[in-house]
Amino acid sequence: MTLITAFLLPLAAQAPAQAAANAWTPGISPLYSGEWVERDIQGGDNADEALKLCALASGIACVSVGQGDGKQSIFHLYRCGTRSLSNFIDALSVLNNQTGGAEVRFWGPNVGTYRAPADPNVIWRFPNAATYDFNNMSVC
Repeated sequence: MTLITAFLLPLAAQAPAQAAANAWTPGISPLYSGEWVERDIQGGDNADEALKLCALASGIACVSVGQGDGKQSIFHLYRCGTRSLSNFIDALSVLNNQTGGAEVRFWGPNVGTYRAPADPNVIWRFPNAATYDFNNMSVC
């Protein structure tokens, strides 16, 4: 048993450093007054529930994107405008509860434009290859 323990302890000590090395911080710029981002939301069903909670407020566009460590960053957006994206790599989902038929649009140099129409009952999911290419978005 001591041989196994001697082998596993160094691996356990390395795990947090490896997880941190594989993570990134997605960003949307600008974030306007009253908009905010929630970090480190566990992916999967937890991220979907966090999107639904975000979208309870009318007029809100909720954008969830992967952090590379199995967790998500969820942006709470409401102000119209074009924004720049950074570190959008994978697991992009949108729940758009804006009013007046407003859309959330993403685009990049190679993939064209992807849309998430306003519908508080639909979580729009985007392919990772497109997400990686997106460098801009607009709300409204």
